[in-house]
Amino acid sequence: MKVLVWNIGCFSFLKYFKYFHIRSGGVDIRHEYFQPKLNGGFVSEKIGQIKPDIVFLQEFHEEEDVDSIDILNTYPYKHLIPTWYHDHSILIASKYEFQVLPEGNFYRVACNGFNFMPIHLNSFSAKKRFIDALFLSKLAEGIKRLIVLGDTNIWQCGHWFVFKYDKKAYRGLVKSLNDISRSILSTTYLGFSLDKVFCSKDIKVQNVTSPKVRSHFMDHYPVYFDLE
Repeated sequence: MKVLVWNIGCFSFLKYFKYFHIRSGGVDIRHEYFQPKLNGGFVSEKIGQIKPDIVFLQEFHEEEDVDSIDILNTYPYKHLIPTWYHDHSILIASKYEFQVLPEGNFYRVACNGFNFMPIHLNSFSAKKRFIDALFLSKLAEGIKRLIVLGDTNIWQCGHWFVFKYDKKAYRGLVKSLNDISRSILSTTYLGFSLDKVFCSKDIKVQNVTSPKVRSHFMDHYPVYFDLE
C-alpha cells in the first residue's frame, strides 16, 4: 500500500507580491494556500507518477479546489477534514474505503487495517507544537498500526533544531513512534524537514522518498512510502 502526504500550499510571503493583491488594496486571503489555477495540473501529474493508494493533501482553502486536480477523479473515496487552528483543510483521497474518527483536535483515518493521523501543527508557536506532540505521543500508546504524518512545522535539519520546544516535541513523539522519515534531510525549499512520518512499532515501511519537486510558489516537497 503506497501512501503520499504533501503540503501543496504556497509560502506565506506571497502576501507581499502584487500578483496576489485584490483591487481593494487588501491581500488575497488565499495567498498561502493551494493555488488551483497555478498548480492543479502539476500536482495531478505528480500524483499520477507516484501512483499512491491513499493521498493526504494539505492546505485546501475551498472545497471546490479539489476539482482542479484531475487525477483525484480516479479515487472513489474522498473526504476533507479541518485543521484545528488553520483556515485550511486536509484532503484524504483513497482507493479503499475509510472511516474518519475524531481524536481530540485531530482525526484518525481508519483504512485497510491502518490508522492514519494526518496533521498540520501550529506554524507560529513551537510551544503549541510541543503540546500537540505530547497529546499525539500519549494517543499513540493506545492505538495499534498508527501512522502520524504531515507538516509538523518542527524546524529540524538533521540533529539540529531551531527551537528548543521543537526538539522537545520531536523527542516526545519518538518515545512512542518511529520516525521513518528521519533520513530525509529536507522536505522544503528552505532546507528543513518540516514534513514527517511517524509510525507505531508494529508497522514495517519501505521506500521512504521525498523528491525535490514543486511548482509555482510551492514550498514543500511530497513524501511517500510503502506499507507492508
